[in-house]
Amino acid sequence: MIESPSFKTTNLFKRMMAEYLERGVAAKEKGIPIAWVTATFPVEIIYAAGLFPYYPENFGARIAAKKVAAAISAAAEKQGYFPDLCAYARCGIGNAFSIKRPVGEVLKPDVVFCSNAQCGSLQKWFEAAGRYYQVPFFLIDTPLIENTPTTLIKRYIVDQLHELLDFLELYTGNTFNFSRLAEVISLSNEACRLWNEILEMAALKPAPFGYFDACYHLAPIVAWRGTKWAVDYYKELKKELEERLDNKVYVIPDERYKLYFDHIPVWPRLRWFSNLLLERKALAVASQYTHAWAWRFDLNRPLESLVKNHTEVFINRGYEYRLEQKISLMNEFKVDGFILFSNRSCKPKALGLYDKYNIISERTGLPGVIFEADMSDERYFNEEYIKKLFGEFFDRLEREST
Repeated sequence: MIESPSFKTTNLFKRMMAEYLERGVAAKEKGIPIAWVTATFPVEIIYAAGLFPYYPENFGARIAAKKVAAAISAAAEKQGYFPDLCAYARCGIGNAFSIKRPVGEVLKPDVVFCSNAQCGSLQKWFEAAGRYYQVPFFLIDTPLIENTPTTLIKRYIVDQLHELLDFLELYTGNTFNFSRLAEVISLSNEACRLWNEILEMAALKPAPFGYFDACYHLAPIVAWRGTKWAVDYYKELKKELEERLDNKVYVIPDERYKLYFDHIPVWPRLRWFSNLLLERKALAVASQYTHAWAWRFDLNRPLESLVKNHTEVFINRGYEYRLEQKISLMNEFKVDGFILFSNRSCKPKALGLYDKYNIISERTGLPGVIFEADMSDERYFNEEYIKKLFGEFFDRLEREST
C-alpha cells in the first residue's frame, strides 16, 4: 500500500474535535441550549444567539468512518425505518435506539433547526428527532433555485430569518445581538477565505493537498465556522501546507493525473479510495462537495448575505447549473478525468447522473467513471466491482494521455 505523508495538523484536529464535543457536554450541564443544525443552516445566527450548535450529520460521518454504520443503522431499521433512507439519518436515529454505541451517544438536542436546501430526508429526520426528544423544531424552507435566484425567493427566505430571530428571542428570553452576529460572520469570512486558499493548493502540480485530505479537514469549516477555533485551525493547516511546498513534500511526488471527484466520499473507504488512485499516480483535486463552504459574506447586509451563501449551495440548484459548476471546477483545476459517485444515501444528487456523465464527456472530452455505493453503509460496497471499473477507467486515461 502506498502511503502519502501524514499531516501534523491531524493531531490538532483530533484534539480540537474532542474538546468541541466536551464543550457540548459542558454546555448541556450549564443549561446552555444544544441546537441541532444542518450543514447548510445559517449557524452564524445560532452562535450569535448564544446557543451551542451541534451537527448530527458530522456524527453520522464519524460513525461511517469508524465502519459501524451498518450496525447502528440496523437499530433504526428495527424501528421500521427503510434501509434506503439517508445513512446519516439511519445512524442518527439508530443511535437513539441503540444499546451499544461504539462512537458514543449523540448529543441530545434542546431545539432542532433545519434547512431543506440540502434534501428532504434531512427535514424528515429532524422532524422525527424533534418528536422523539420532544423539543421545538424550526425549519427554513428553501425553494429550488434553478439558475439566478429571484427577488421573490430571496425575500421569502430573508423573511424566514426574521421569524428565526423572533423565535430565538422568545426561546432565549434575550434581545438578538446584531453586533455579535457581525463578529461571528467576520470570523466565518476569515475561515472561509483560508479554506478556499487551502483548496486552491490542490491545483498545483505536484500538489501538497488533495480532495481526500480536504474531506478529512472539512469538519471545522462546517461545525466551527463563525468561531475563532475554525480560523486558528485553518491558519495552522495552511501554514503546514506552505511548509510542505517549501520542503517539496507532495501527496504524490511524481503526480501524473489530476481528477475531479464528485460530491461526498465513501467515508469508511476514504483511505482505500485514496490509495486506489495513488497506485496509478492520480490525485483527486476538486469537488463540489468540498468547495460548497468556500463562501464570502457581506457584513453590510448580514441577513441577505447569509441567505445567499446558505441557500444557493449547489445541492439546491438546477440540473444545468450543477453541471456547469462541475465543468467549471474541472477547468479551473485542469483535471485529466472525472469520477462520479452514485450515492444510495443521496437520491437527489444521484438523479440523472448517467446523463451528466454523457454531457460532461461531450462538453469536455475527458474520460470519466461512475460507481455506485453508499457514503456510509458498507453493505452496499462491492470492492471487486469498483476495482474493475476504476481499472478500466485508468487504462482509458493512460491510452488517451499518450
